Amino acid sequence: MLVKKRTFSFGIWGLGLGYYLFYAPYSGLTKALSAGLLPSTNGRPVSGAALLPATTLATAICILGFITVMRWWRYAGRREFFGLSVPFPRRQTFLSGVCMATIIGTTTLAFSFKGISIVLMLVLLRSGVLVLAPLVDAMLGRRVRWFSWAAMCVSLAAVLVVLNDASDFKLGLAAVLDVAAYLTAYFFKFQFMTRLGKSEEREATLRYFVEEQMVAAPLLLLTLGLLAVVGAGETMLDFRRGFIALVGSGAIGPALLIGLCYAGLCVCTTFIFLDRRENTFCVPMHCGTSMLAGVTASYALTFLAAQPPPSGTQLFSAGLLTVALALLSPLHHFRLYLDRLKHSLTIRLRTPRDVVIPFARTESPTLDDFEIAPAGDPHPGGGHQASNKRRVFLFVCSGNTCRSPMAAAIGNAELAARLYLRATTPGEAGVHALSAGISARVGTPMIPEAQQALRLLDIPVIAHSARNLSPEDVQQVERIFCMTREHRNAVIELEPAAAAKTHCLDPAGDVEDPFGRGPAAYVDCARRIRSLVRLRFDELALTGGLHG
Repeated sequence: MLVKKRTFSFGIWGLGLGYYLFYAPYSGLTKALSAGLLPSTNGRPVSGAALLPATTLATAICILGFITVMRWWRYAGRREFFGLSVPFPRRQTFLSGVCMATIIGTTTLAFSFKGISIVLMLVLLRSGVLVLAPLVDAMLGRRVRWFSWAAMCVSLAAVLVVLNDASDFKLGLAAVLDVAAYLTAYFFKFQFMTRLGKSEEREATLRYFVEEQMVAAPLLLLTLGLLAVVGAGETMLDFRRGFIALVGSGAIGPALLIGLCYAGLCVCTTFIFLDRRENTFCVPMHCGTSMLAGVTASYALTFLAAQPPPSGTQLFSAGLLTVALALLSPLHHFRLYLDRLKHSLTIRLRTPRDVVIPFARTESPTLDDFEIAPAGDPHPGGGHQASNKRRVFLFVCSGNTCRSPMAAAIGNAELAARLYLRATTPGEAGVHALSAGISARVGTPMIPEAQQALRLLDIPVIAHSARNLSPEDVQQVERIFCMTREHRNAVIELEPAAAAKTHCLDPAGDVEDPFGRGPAAYVDCARRIRSLVRLRFDELALTGGLHG
């Protein structure tokens, strides 16, 4: 059986185009309305605080309506209240929705500050997001490659350049707090999103989207309403005006259109981020399209409303961000594309009898089958000069008859797909996945429900015999992924020196045992494991070659 390869569609580029088409009018209209440039306002500026209630209401109606039309409510988690089953978010998606509510509010406010151009604000916001991406990856234990750090340094340079031109703008305390709140919200949102929604499993992605969006705009609207009622001060008065005075004014039409545009760009950017590819690809796509949209909106205001164009310093800073994006997007998959080209050429040049299925076998391997790379070797396997060394990843559960052997089978299938091998076990290529148990009955086969779940996912199933984890296993493998925190603690108790390379497969929670809960629970468990294995392998840069 041939293992399915990773699929990379061009849909993300369509989302990028949609994001650009919504973001340009959104940012331009927000700046025009807050500066009193539209004829319908008779030259009277509308503050960002006064704009927020109407724009948020329009955004909430459009996004929730979009979810309804697409019939996506069925993907959300549910709770019963008084016998009625209603959509209900998980705790982490609720918190992600709080972050998204913050982002919605701070983005609209960002383009309403006087004396700060669209391009300048985008430089500050997008530089910050580009800096966050590798930092969050590093915090979560992901491998951050040189061009991510290089892009972060260039982004910091872009901020310093634009801030050095102090005579061209006035960055007040409110604007600084707005940018800080925006970036803080993204810092946490990236973590929730990566753990819950970045997957090839469409159901998981849509569940995250629906649960986050059912919280975000409605929560922001409720918060603005409470502040308008009980708040004091000029800003709270502006919130009150937004709910009352703005409705009957000439600004209500443009304000609702701003909310509609934000709903469109929110859908596009959320699915850009939720693409299962690495953040170092998705974040530049988001930043690049919004920067282009911001420049478009700025020059539209220059030609249509006689507003000053972006300064040379701001354009230079935007150019530096373009360099940062170039460092990330094209180079991020350069080796993958090169390996694919080499693979295609090799296959075309081979005759049918030359094609060998490496390491094919009918029973599960053990560590005795491998010559392990020395601990601490920065390039396990010795690169291209020492292909006899192997990278081995070990999955651990309790009895080694269900979760860990499923994870090992999924891991080997995923490795075969990433290394472009016609094989169910890619050991010959220098990398392999194995499994073991904390308290296994040695020799017990994988339970039938687990085998059936793998077959339903088109994962090759080979003969398996349960075995117990040994200190030698722990010492020799490169990484250990445990199904629960208890399993991780047991591994570390067995070999304390292995703590740094022993991880929970899901850092956000345990992968529970599906035993006794029926065949569907095994399939759900296998799907979750597959998503997590892919994320862990992405973190290790196992794409297109051993050293991706």
